[in-house]
Amino acid sequence: MSEPQQQENLINLGLTRYEALVYLALLERQDFTPSQVATRAQVPRQRIYDVLASLCDRGLCVERHSGRQRMFQAVEPASGLPTLLREKQRQYEVELARQQQQTDELVAALTPIYTAGHNTQDPLAYIEVLSEPNRISDRGHKLAESAQKSICVFFTYPSLLSYEEGLKLVKNPLSRGISYRTIYEENMWQDPNSRDFIRQCQEWGQEVRFVPEVPFKMQLFDEQVTLMSLQDPLVGTPSFTAVNITHPGLAKMLQIAFEALWQQGRLRVDEKMCGRGRKSK
Repeated sequence: MSEPQQQENLINLGLTRYEALVYLALLERQDFTPSQVATRAQVPRQRIYDVLASLCDRGLCVERHSGRQRMFQAVEPASGLPTLLREKQRQYEVELARQQQQTDELVAALTPIYTAGHNTQDPLAYIEVLSEPNRISDRGHKLAESAQKSICVFFTYPSLLSYEEGLKLVKNPLSRGISYRTIYEENMWQDPNSRDFIRQCQEWGQEVRFVPEVPFKMQLFDEQVTLMSLQDPLVGTPSFTAVNITHPGLAKMLQIAFEALWQQGRLRVDEKMCGRGRKSK
């Protein structure tokens, strides 16, 4: 270990830089006079007595007399340095106790403010608008993973998800036995990738109906929470703004709309012939 590193480690244990320099100098021989150690450690002579007194108080050096001359010698590191560590630990515990008391006082002072603020119902707290595609996708995944009973979907292109991401979104709730029904627009069946996607979802247990057109993209979770993705009408490239709403009344109305469209929808004949379609309830 280099001497500068030794100095830094002693400072980390609680010594000042002058104290670290003087202690390292004292280690080099049996004893020093104050002027000798000041010269060796390159510490100002007007400071040396204060530094030596501090080291004596901290158990790192001892003073003896040779005639009328004051002499100082270092205490062995194995005896002196653990004392520094115990002192640092004691200071740490004192500081930690002070911060604990401050924390307790802050909790007592701030809790009533928090309680009062959260007891005030924000009239729009049940609505969240999401415009960034990744946030919309993440919210859909989280809501699907937290669903307990049912998921009902209006689905059409364009989609925010890739083929693989879409399958992952559907597979999780189906693997947990969640009732999962989706109404697709009929034109999706003309696209081979969409057709493969739908067939895979059906094999996992998704119930499917087809209609000429769905009003908008929607996911309804447990008849309580809805995520509606509304395509922006004034841009050339497909862009969506999603609205995440937790409102029982709206969810109930959307469920009624879904059931009405579900009854109008149909299974495709070629699905039933290949044995992959599932008869809806």
